[in-house]
Amino acid sequence: MTRPIVQFTDVCKFYGSHPVLTDLSFSVLPGEKLALIGASGSGKTTILRILMTLETVQAGSVVVGGQPLWNAETALMSPRKREAHLQQMRRSIGMVFQQFNLFPHMTVLRNVSLAPVLTRGVTEAAAKTLAMDLLEMVGMASKAHALPAELSGGQKQRAAIARALALKPKVMLFDEVTSALDPELVEEVLNVLRKLADDTDMTMLLVTHEMSFARDFADRILFLDGGSIIEQGPPEELFRNPRQERTQLFLRKIVAAGLSL
Repeated sequence: MTRPIVQFTDVCKFYGSHPVLTDLSFSVLPGEKLALIGASGSGKTTILRILMTLETVQAGSVVVGGQPLWNAETALMSPRKREAHLQQMRRSIGMVFQQFNLFPHMTVLRNVSLAPVLTRGVTEAAAKTLAMDLLEMVGMASKAHALPAELSGGQKQRAAIARALALKPKVMLFDEVTSALDPELVEEVLNVLRKLADDTDMTMLLVTHEMSFARDFADRILFLDGGSIIEQGPPEELFRNPRQERTQLFLRKIVAAGLSL
């Protein structure tokens, strides 16, 4: 059997006394495209932030690429050793956020080429070549020498996707990447994600409220509520015949809001 590239086992996460994730367990296979859906506050983004080491966990374990990201042993590491361990783990994970987080004083090309030079020792020339290839892939080669202030929201997000890909991560995380965009710009970003899903074998986890896109994009969907997985399955199965009452209620609200499934 294929070994999961991401494995959450009995993960618990609290903010103060408020539980955000409760005994959460799931796995992701190499190359799988997984969509996380659910109401705001259900724990979707927290899962991605844990994988990016932006959040710690209070219990359970998280394994990425066969290596522990969080478990009982990493919790006992000295701060210096733990940071070195997490820094190494971050190299295999890329994330695109709701906000674009581009460096405003750098060109698009420099935004994309900088990280491989700083973190992987890639030469400036090689990093620029890689960056231009990625910008070509996301339809942004013509904006390589523009500053972020000169870009539309959709262009900024496509540049941010290229920047994340420049580190050649094994796992890519997308957190509501269209939520900050005007409606007419959403489709251009979703088209880039479709291309990535169709043309690469990269493992991808996507948090989204775009149900129709999740249906097209994902191999499997997890529906979360209150920090737990309520239901999961292939998109057609989960959307056409949800078994759990909470899933049915969530999807009815989506349809009532005028959004397609």
